[in-house]
Amino acid sequence: MNLRWVLWGVLLAMQALTLVARPDALAPAVAGSIYLPLMVANAAGLPVYGRAESGGWAAPSVLGWCVVAVFWALVWWGVATLVARLLPGARLRAS
Repeated sequence: MNLRWVLWGVLLAMQALTLVARPDALAPAVAGSIYLPLMVANAAGLPVYGRAESGGWAAPSVLGWCVVAVFWALVWWGVATLVARLLPGARLRAS
């Protein structure tokens, strides 16, 4: 099995677990990992926010969550590709 795919899957799983089970110490970073891509997409004119409650942050819409998922999938794919290129002889073997 290709190291790139395994590393990509592990990184995506870690991102998803962080979003689901937010540790209090990482809460600002988790919020930033969601809202930073949304702010860029909103500036591009995409309707990525749902209805806002008065005085609070608007939750991401379905399109917003898709934008976040695609953004982080591409970021982690780039990281996995870089690591796989830095380790050219590393291959995982199915046993």
